[in-house]
Amino acid sequence: MQSSQSQVPEIVKKRMIQLCTLLESFSKEKITSQEIKALTGWTDSTIRHDFWLMDLKKGVSNGYFTAELKAELEEKLELKADEESPKKNLCIVGLNRLGAALLDENMFSDSGFAIKAGFDTNLYRVEILRSSFPLYPASQMDFVIKKEKIEYAVLTVDSKNAQSMAEKLSKAGVRGIVNMTDTVLKVPDNVKVENVSVLTALKIVS
Repeated sequence: MQSSQSQVPEIVKKRMIQLCTLLESFSKEKITSQEIKALTGWTDSTIRHDFWLMDLKKGVSNGYFTAELKAELEEKLELKADEESPKKNLCIVGLNRLGAALLDENMFSDSGFAIKAGFDTNLYRVEILRSSFPLYPASQMDFVIKKEKIEYAVLTVDSKNAQSMAEKLSKAGVRGIVNMTDTVLKVPDNVKVENVSVLTALKIVS
């Protein structure tokens, strides 16, 4: 029996999300397994295994229709918002240079996520920065997150404040945190953390 999507390993989901991104700029009508291999660097067995776990059904004898493969992956990974699956609400916590760079809502326009708020402990930043969504002092996080039904957060604060902010996000009801700091966060089991620190990534690749 085919595995359900909830049983698909996280590493497979990450690869499939990466593939979705690559398919956005793939101009040919069809894509073959060899072309997927060339784009991603994955082995033939990895591609076959991942596609089997994802229960992909849009294949043809000589590959996949690019648009159909991308659409099927987006549906299975719940990456695309529609009437039945509205956008997931998101907030930015930390409006330093890194956080401020994320204030352009256009980068999330086709992502399935909608930024509802930005937070910072520095009131000056809150007052001078401009964005298409409201910016608030960090002291209002609990109220705003619950009011706007925000479930996900991107954490870009200074590392020394990361754990305390993660605790506030967890208590406010956030289900997932993208941690762009160097701090290893301790959160409840029902809160998922994805670590994407640039410095950590550089150390790994070097």
